[in-house]
Amino acid sequence: MTKMPITSEDLVVVGGGQAATQLIEVARQEGYAGKITLISDEPTLPYQRPPLSKQYLNGGWPAEKLLYRTPDFYAKWQVTTCLGSRVAAVDRASGAVELESGKRLPYDRLALATGTRVRRLDGCAGVDDRVFYVRTLDDVDRLRDRLAYTRRIAIIGAGFIGLEAAAVLVQRGFHVTLIAQRERLLPRMGSDAISDFLYDRHKAAGVRFAFDADVAAIVPSGDAIAVVCSDGRHIEADIAIVGIGALPNVELAQSAGLDCENGIVVDSLAVTSDPAIVAAGDCTNHPSGPSGRRVRLETVHNAVEQGRTAGASIAGKQWPYVQTPWVWSDQYGFRFQSVGISDGQDQVVLRGEPATGRFAVLSFAQDQLIGATMINQPKLFGVLRRMLNERIPLSPAEATDASLDIAGLSLSRPKLAFDDPWPPRVRGTTGVLAWGHS
Repeated sequence: MTKMPITSEDLVVVGGGQAATQLIEVARQEGYAGKITLISDEPTLPYQRPPLSKQYLNGGWPAEKLLYRTPDFYAKWQVTTCLGSRVAAVDRASGAVELESGKRLPYDRLALATGTRVRRLDGCAGVDDRVFYVRTLDDVDRLRDRLAYTRRIAIIGAGFIGLEAAAVLVQRGFHVTLIAQRERLLPRMGSDAISDFLYDRHKAAGVRFAFDADVAAIVPSGDAIAVVCSDGRHIEADIAIVGIGALPNVELAQSAGLDCENGIVVDSLAVTSDPAIVAAGDCTNHPSGPSGRRVRLETVHNAVEQGRTAGASIAGKQWPYVQTPWVWSDQYGFRFQSVGISDGQDQVVLRGEPATGRFAVLSFAQDQLIGATMINQPKLFGVLRRMLNERIPLSPAEATDASLDIAGLSLSRPKLAFDDPWPPRVRGTTGVLAWGHS
């Protein structure tokens, strides 16, 4: 029996990123015919954020190319956009959202794709005009304007934002110092080989490093600034770019009484503790089927795929989001890719030689593949992603055998369906993980 389209409902979508737009697209494609209103606190239609620290910062992309969907998309799907507006409260009892302007919008279904905000660095008082963050289009516009008067740049934070910005800026001739809190790069990836490779490439390009550096303050130093570390080191620069992570925007959900724990808690269908409300993207804490744990992810893949799941739920369909998380980054012409969750690994296998610029590090827990990180290995990435999604076994001994065709092996073995019991060693993992955007 064909389900009749919903025509009398109001769907309000709060958020201005990829998850919000993907949600709307799938809801419409799957038959949702009610009124849709998109509310974003930014004055721009939803846009891609990862290129901000790469192509847009470098001047290679115009702002229009950042748009996730063109204006025609919103006209086609009859979406009312309410840009430059902030939601002050959600009134679940009456089914309405209240804007800071005082305007109230009724809803039958509500979607929260509120994303994250940058984690700000303490001790920046008095030098705000020389401290920059990379989160919004406005942030990067402001940074690009300042670069015309800048020679020395301190980048605080050695995650994806910091590494990508360092690669772009050092290649443009700036003197870049990358300040890392830990003793190596990307420690969450759990691989010395990957960290060493990234360090060598950045150092060869001219990036300078300060490791094991806890930033205590940023203070004026004449016409420049000094990044002051807790151990007494002073790093002189003209400006500082801060990329030390992000915090989920859960305040709206919390004030509405929804369950939150390092994100808005949702199930595999992106439904919150209120069945009338879905949530998707960086702001959610959701079950990750292949890993057997709950995670919060700040990745494009998560925003798009969970947005699709949420849109399907709005339309009355069930598309469980059970995919393995993955992330990518481009720097100096090489591609970094990671899939799965390597946290909890007890064995790693290096496949290939880092000196060649093509290698992979596979992570295992109790002889079960749980994740992999690689450089310039797109085919292997695709194979391992499918194996993790479909729970196709691969042993450490097999991964170590350089002559073994892993792709062929994966096709010869049956996949383990998701409704099969989880191996006990995997089901015991219940931690929450936050990843940074590519």
